[in-house]
Amino acid sequence: MKPIKGRGPNPPETGSSEASRISSLTLFRASLYLRCLGELENQGKETVSSKELADKFSISSALVRKDLGLFGEFGKAGIGYGVKSLKDALLNELGLKRVWKVAIIGAGRLGLALARHKRLAQSSFKIAAIFDKYPEKTIAGRDSGLEVLRVGDLPRVARERGIELGIIAVPGASAQEAADAIVQAGLKAILNFAPTHINVPKGIFVHNVDFTIYLENLAYYVNEAYHQDGNSDRRGGRD
Repeated sequence: MKPIKGRGPNPPETGSSEASRISSLTLFRASLYLRCLGELENQGKETVSSKELADKFSISSALVRKDLGLFGEFGKAGIGYGVKSLKDALLNELGLKRVWKVAIIGAGRLGLALARHKRLAQSSFKIAAIFDKYPEKTIAGRDSGLEVLRVGDLPRVARERGIELGIIAVPGASAQEAADAIVQAGLKAILNFAPTHINVPKGIFVHNVDFTIYLENLAYYVNEAYHQDGNSDRRGGRD
């Protein structure tokens, strides 16, 4: 079976006419490199080669060098990259040496899970507030003790708390209303977990998170493996 090679999310939807100098897939791989560098640093390793990084993600060392070259000049021939210096440089280039404050719209089970996500709490992102149309009826407000604010308060709270990013964690039918509230509050980027398309003005960046896309990718690779192994009776079968 072929490995899934550093595949990332779809490019963000945006109305902006200005294209980023770095592609969405390259940014996705840069985040993977960061995680790997953090692990190597914790292990006390001081240098790493492009081949070592490439082998961890089943990609070519040439692609690793190309990716990193977009962020600056790193590494020395025969020595490799300094783990700490490369990690710090990527953090700086990705804007992760500061705290980004995030608002969650939707205080149901998904919103609550995101608010309590341990890795998120250890990252450069801080959940500054949780909002819902009916805060008194939500799981987060009723059972967890978390403060849940009304969506109508988002513009004021965003100004007061310096919120810049928004997460939509509501059912599809309510997603556009949540997106409109985020835009009206002046936030410029949205992570959309709702299973539907949302419309935003130019200059607003949107990432749509749909885990079924990844399942479809996995299904393809498994299906191909059945074919290569001669299990044609299982390839493309139905229950």
